[in-house]
Amino acid sequence: MNLKVFFGTFLCLAGFWTPQAKAYFIASEPATIRAGVPTDVFVAGFGADQGNQFLKAAILAAKVSRDRFPERQRVIISPVNENFEGERAQLANAGFGFRKADKDDLVKARLILAMKYLNAPLSSLQFFGHANTYNGFRLQDKRDRINHEDEEFAQIGSLLAPNAIVVINSCNSGWLLAPTGAKLWRRPVFGSLTSSDFHEPMSDGLWYEHNPGSFPENLTRIGQTTSVIRESLDCGTRKCLRLRPVNTPYSDDFGRFSKGLGFYKVFSPVESLIPQALVHYTLISPTVTPLSKQSSREDMIKAVVDWMCPVDKSSKKRNACREAIETRAYESNKTLNFFSGTPIACGNTSCATIVKCNVFKAVVGAVPCKTVDLDDVKSTVFSDQMKQIMKGLDLFESGQLKL
Repeated sequence: MNLKVFFGTFLCLAGFWTPQAKAYFIASEPATIRAGVPTDVFVAGFGADQGNQFLKAAILAAKVSRDRFPERQRVIISPVNENFEGERAQLANAGFGFRKADKDDLVKARLILAMKYLNAPLSSLQFFGHANTYNGFRLQDKRDRINHEDEEFAQIGSLLAPNAIVVINSCNSGWLLAPTGAKLWRRPVFGSLTSSDFHEPMSDGLWYEHNPGSFPENLTRIGQTTSVIRESLDCGTRKCLRLRPVNTPYSDDFGRFSKGLGFYKVFSPVESLIPQALVHYTLISPTVTPLSKQSSREDMIKAVVDWMCPVDKSSKKRNACREAIETRAYESNKTLNFFSGTPIACGNTSCATIVKCNVFKAVVGAVPCKTVDLDDVKSTVFSDQMKQIMKGLDLFESGQLKL
C-alpha cells in the first residue's frame, strides 16, 4: 500500500471539518526578476500553530542574503497564514514587491512552476516549516506535502545552480528529505535529525531558543541591532527569528528517537562540494556578527561556533564546544560531541540509523515511527563536519570559492 496515499486519505477524513487557509503569494526583491541572475529562494510553509513565524524566519534570511550577496535576487514563496494584508505589509516593509497572489493552495506542482517561471538559477533554496519523517514538508494543506518520493521533489534539481545549496529548516528533515535530495540533485543539502525550534537574539549578543525558560532570566530581546546584518534591524519580540535543531533527540507525536544531532547535517554525494557548501551556509545564516564575502577568518569562526554549537541556557555546552573549535580538539578526538543524547553516525550520503514508520499506528493514535540502528558505530559527525568547514575556510581565505 502507498503510505502517503493511505495517510493522506486518513488526514483528509480526520480534517474534513477543519477550516484550511487558502491563498499564497510570491514576492521578490527586486520587484522585477531578471532572467539568468542568481536567485535565492525562500519557501515558508503554512504555520498552523506557529502563526506566521516561518514567514518571519524566511524574511530575516532574505535580509541576510541581501546584506551578504547583494548581487543576487531574492524570492519568497509562502501561503497566507493569518492575514493577507498584514503579511503583505511585512514583506513590503522588508523591501519585497508582490509578483503574484493566488487564491488557491500552495501545492507542490505550483511551487515547482513558480520556481521554473523565474527563469533564473537558484543559488540557494531554503525551506522553513513543518515536516515529519515519512510524509514530508508541509507547504499549505497538511494532506498535500512535498515528499522525498514525489516527482516534483526530484524536479528541484534542474532548477539549482551548480554551486547551489538547499537548506530544509524543519523538524526531522535529515532522515529522508535531505539525503534523498542530495542524491537526486547532486547538490549539498542540509537537514535536521531532531526537532527544530525558533531562536531569537538576546541582549548578551547570543541567540537562544525563544521559549520561556530557555534563556537566562536577566536577558531581554536585543531590540534595535546591527549584530545580524550591517543595517540596523528591529529585533524586538519575535521580529528576528531563525530555525535551528534542538540539542536533544526527537520525542513528540511521530516518535521517540534514540539518536540525533544538535546542528544541521550536510549531505552530498560529491565530497568536493562540501567545504564550499558549509561556508555558503555560514554566510547565508543569521548569526552573531555581520558577515560578507570579505569577512575575516575570526568572524567566520564566530559564526561557525554559533551554528555548530548547542544553545543552552547556562552556555556550558556552548562554551565547551567553542573551546573545542578554537583549539581544534575535533582533529584528535574524532568522536567529540556536545549533543545531549546519543549522536547519530552518518557519512556524506546516509546515516547508520534510520527511521521506520507504521502508518496504521498513526491511525489508531499510537506513535508511528522509531529509529533502527543499521550499524553499531560511534558518531564522528561533529569532527568530520568541522574538518570540512576548516577546508572551506582555507579556500575562502585564498579566494578560491565560487559563491
